[in-house]
Amino acid sequence: MPEQDKNADKLTLRLSADNRKVLEWIASRYGNITLSEAVRRALGTEKFLLEQKEKGASILIQQSDGRVKEIVFR
Repeated sequence: MPEQDKNADKLTLRLSADNRKVLEWIASRYGNITLSEAVRRALGTEKFLLEQKEKGASILIQQSDGRVKEIVFR
């Protein structure tokens, strides 16, 4: 058992069918990781984005045509 799992809490999560499909989609984009790992990665991403927002940073996306857009979190 990996070190990180030894002290992990078990959590049951209820998702709508649509949300489960989104989670499966995320997992497939990472090369078919487990749904649990997809949740962990999504949480890490959300944490990073919120930390940056709290620091006053802007989150920008450069589209394939070169246009840059700011992502605004509400």
